[in-house]
Amino acid sequence: MSTVVFESVTKMYGQTPAVKDLSLEIKEAEFFVIVGPSGAGKTTTLKLTAGLLPLTSGKLYIGGRLANSLSPAQRNVAMTFESYALYPHMTVQDNIANPLHSPGMNLSESQIASRVHEIAEMLGMGQLLERYPRELSGGQKQRVALGRAMVRRPSIFLLDEPLSHVDAKVRQHMRIELNRLQKELKTTTIYVTHDYVEALSLGDRVGVLNHGELIQVGPPEEVYSRPLNEFVAKHLGQPEINLIDVIVTSRNGTVLLQGAKNPKLQFVLEGKRAQVVKEANCPNLRIGIRPHKITCAPVEAGALIGEVYVFEPAVISGQLMVDFGGYMLTVLTKASDRFRIGQKVGFEVSPNDVYLFDPQTGKNLEAAR
Repeated sequence: MSTVVFESVTKMYGQTPAVKDLSLEIKEAEFFVIVGPSGAGKTTTLKLTAGLLPLTSGKLYIGGRLANSLSPAQRNVAMTFESYALYPHMTVQDNIANPLHSPGMNLSESQIASRVHEIAEMLGMGQLLERYPRELSGGQKQRVALGRAMVRRPSIFLLDEPLSHVDAKVRQHMRIELNRLQKELKTTTIYVTHDYVEALSLGDRVGVLNHGELIQVGPPEEVYSRPLNEFVAKHLGQPEINLIDVIVTSRNGTVLLQGAKNPKLQFVLEGKRAQVVKEANCPNLRIGIRPHKITCAPVEAGALIGEVYVFEPAVISGQLMVDFGGYMLTVLTKASDRFRIGQKVGFEVSPNDVYLFDPQTGKNLEAAR
C-alpha cells in the first residue's frame, strides 16, 4: 500500500503555523495536486511527508504505517525539487544512478546500469546519458531530476513545482508526459504547484492550500465549478474571476441583485437560488462572474453597455476590459473580435452563471449547502 494520511498535522515556525491542522487522505496510485500561492505551506507539506522536517503535532501515516519517527530513507519516498538539484560534475547517467548507490539499495553495477537505461528510455533521455547538466535545456534537466526520483522505484513521488523553470511549450509537453508516466507506473504522487492549469489538468484530485490551511479538496472540475469560497474562485482561473458587490432586495418570491456602484447591473434570482439568498439573510452580497461567461452583444441588443478600457487580441481568444459605470469587468472574446479603446460595447450575463459569496466570510452560499 502507498496511501498517505495526515491526521491533524501542524508544523510551526515559532508562533507561525506553516501547516495548520491538516487532515487529508491521499489514495493509493492517486495523482494528488496541492495548489496555492507562495507561502501557502505547499513545500512544507511535501517536506513533512518526506521526513525532511519534523511534525510539530499530529500524525502522518504512509502505507498504513505511522511515519512520524521514520527517517527519510525508511519512508521509501522520492522528492524532486524546484531547482532540479542536479550534481554539476556528474553526467546524466551518474545523476540518475546516484540514489541507487546508497547503502540500503544493495544493487550490483549491472543492475544499476539496467535501471538507469530503463528510466532514461522511458523519459526519452537515452541519447543524453553522457552529457553534463550544463549541456542540457531546462526541460532536459527536469527529466533528469524526475529520472533520479523514479529510478529508486519509490512508493510515493513528491514533486515540488517541477515545471516552474521550463518554458511554456516544454511545460505543456511535460504535463502530458508526467500524466502518462504516473498512470503507467501507478505510483502515488503528490504534486505541488502555484499554476492552476497544471492543477486542473494533472490532478485526479486537487487540494487548495492557503496560509497553511486546506481550503477545499475534490476532483478538478468540482473545485473549479463549485468553489467553496471567494479565495478558491479567485485562485483557480485565468483571467481572474470578476467580483462585484451588490445590494440584495427580495420581492414576490424572487431576489434582485443590484450593483452597489451601478444599479444598472441587475440580476433576478428565482426558485432555489432565491431561497438560498433569503436564508443567508445578507443585505449585501459579492457576486462572481467568470470572464468566459460574459457574452459580447450588439450595443442595441445588449442588456448592459460599457466602454472598452483595454483590449488584448490573441490567436485563440482575446481579453477585453470593460468599464461599466465604476466596475472594471474582464471578458474573454472570440479570436475574430476586434475592439478599440473608448468603444461602446454590449454584454450579457446569465443569472445562472453568477456565484454568490458572503462578503463577510467569503463563503459560496450554494457550495456550502
